[in-house]
Formats: sequence, C-alpha cells, structure tokens
Amino acid sequence: MNVFENLSLSEQARQLRNPEGNVGIAVAAFLNDNNRHGYARVFEQLGIADGHRVLEIGFGNGRSCASVIAQASNVTYFGIDISSTMVNEANCFNADRVAAGQASFQLSDSAVIPFPEDSFDRIFSIGVIHFWADPVTDFAEIRRVMRPKAVMYMGCLSPRTPKAFATAENGFHIRSVSEWEAICLAAGFTNTNVQELETDLLMPDGKPVKVYSMVIKAQV
Repeated sequence: MNVFENLSLSEQARQLRNPEGNVGIAVAAFLNDNNRHGYARVFEQLGIADGHRVLEIGFGNGRSCASVIAQASNVTYFGIDISSTMVNEANCFNADRVAAGQASFQLSDSAVIPFPEDSFDRIFSIGVIHFWADPVTDFAEIRRVMRPKAVMYMGCLSPRTPKAFATAENGFHIRSVSEWEAICLAAGFTNTNVQELETDLLMPDGKPVKVYSMVIKAQV
C-alpha cells in the first residue's frame, strides 16, 4: 500500500492541494506515476514548438520539466506552485536546467501570476483547477499572460467518477462540462473546448477500470 492510501481522506485532500514535508514528497512521487497518461495527452494536445515559452501551474516535484523541454528546440519551461516543499524539490531535481536558463520554478498563486502580459505560448495544468473556488479569476489571469495564438490545456477531476476525498469540505470544486464552459466564457475565452474523457486503466490487482476526467482547452 502506498503512502497516499494510508492517509485519512482529509489529509489526502490537503496533500494533493499543497504537498508538504516528507509526506508531501512521497505523495508527489505517487502522483508522477498516477498522472503519466494525463501528461502524455497534454503534450499531444499542446503542440509545443521551437522557441515556445511554456508555463505549468502546479508543477509538483517538477518531473514534467524535462519532458516539456524535450518537445522541441529552445523551449523554456516556467512553473508556479503554492507549495514551498515542491518548489524546493523541483529546483533541486532540475538544478542543471535552472542553471542553464531552461527552467524556472516559483512559489506563486495562480490568481496572481508573476509574469507580464503576453508571456507564454502554452500553459497547462493537471489536477489543480478543481481546487479553485473562484476559477474565473484564475482563468482571466491565465488569459492575461497568454500570447496571441497561445493554447491553454487543463485537466481535472470529473463528477462521473467521484473520489472519496474530493468533497467541498476538503476544498474540492468538481464541475460539469457546462460549468467549465461558462467559467471560460466569463474569463474572456471565446475559443474553448471542454470535454469529459474516458481512460481505461488497470488496478493494482489487474482489474480493468474506466476513469473519467475533465479537460479544458482554450486559445487566445
């Protein structure tokens, strides 16, 4: 049994939102494996090209950075996260990339992104936006820092397959396709595509299971 499964539901939710300490480090490692299908889909959909500046919101321990940079030539990766534990982990793991100017990891909230307008060609996130109580504010801020023709791609939990820890009391806001569409429109996005995706996974005991997730893709 992994560290995550040993936590109480409220602690699972807390560590997913803001990983802290040694437990947070272990949870982040668990998420790396759990989200590998999501990251593959993100990179396919984003179409990262030569010279792109890419922002990840909620980068966890920063293991996705190398994959982002490898998508094309002269790609620069930027990440923001609310967890100081994860910022330290990401900077340590990617020390060579940071020193080379290929990557940057900052402690920051998505409601106030610490970059000027027209900063990024691609912005993505996995497992973060369902924590936003007022996502219109965050999405408007994301749109502010997107360059013309930039692409945003966000993945989060779906109401179709609810998780025991993902309750309002634990800080989760699980929304439908129509709710995310309305949020994007209110934030100023007019070119959006919101879908519920189905993924076939295998449980540890080998039993197949279908998992559903929400994906939001928008362009400026």
